[in-house]
Amino acid sequence: MMDGVNRFTGALVGGVNGLLGGASPAVVLLVHSLLIAVLAVAVYALVSNQRTIKTTRNRMIARLLEIRLFGDDPISVLASFRRVLTATGLYIGASLKPLLLLLPIVVLWIGQLAGWFEWRPLAKGESVVVSMKLKAGTSPVAQPATLQVPGEFVVETPPFRSVHTGEVVWRVKAVQPGSGMMQCSTGAATAEKEITASASMKKVSPKRMENRFWDRVLFPGEESLSQDSPIAEVRVDYPRRSVRFFGHEINWLVAIFLASIAFALVVKRPFGVEF
Repeated sequence: MMDGVNRFTGALVGGVNGLLGGASPAVVLLVHSLLIAVLAVAVYALVSNQRTIKTTRNRMIARLLEIRLFGDDPISVLASFRRVLTATGLYIGASLKPLLLLLPIVVLWIGQLAGWFEWRPLAKGESVVVSMKLKAGTSPVAQPATLQVPGEFVVETPPFRSVHTGEVVWRVKAVQPGSGMMQCSTGAATAEKEITASASMKKVSPKRMENRFWDRVLFPGEESLSQDSPIAEVRVDYPRRSVRFFGHEINWLVAIFLASIAFALVVKRPFGVEF
């Protein structure tokens, strides 16, 4: 099921990025922030009780002002504090329905964006570690292990086997830009994994693994490995992508969080929505 969901969300995010052409990562990130903000405002407008949200928010502000005004009267402060807690509970309750609807959508969206913004493709001449992790009970030294790569890449080292971690590791170099499927093999078992080298902004998938729910949410770039395979995971240690705003490097998650809030505060006015 998750593979189908990931294909759908991946097509949506990839379609948006395709429409933006050669825009910089910062511009693409801002566009997705705007889309998330519009989605959040629309959901609040459709499913939230706006009257309750506005009323309880105003009550919270009023009770906080009471605490400020009657700070020298402990009994009044305690009574106002109790009313603040009550209003806060009502506010959270009124916001819970849209938040529960938004949360899974945004989590899937962020999971897809990670393939574009958390990591970047290899540059020409750059080397990377490729790891094949075996399931518990499968020895990495019991069977021969091989790695076949597309023509744009070359395997620089023989396989290094770690009994402690259950992994087989190679170093692979990007000879020229390109993308294709690697084939990792141990004994009769084979697993494919995409590898990408490019100077432009392209999506990459750092891991292909078993069909476990949170793994599929966090690493949705490729379909899950077969449950019957002794191979648990194939990983490419892509370098991290740097995103810059106004000359300063900033974590992409922080950037999309702040930008989405800023856009939501602007977009909510035409919708007549209160948070």
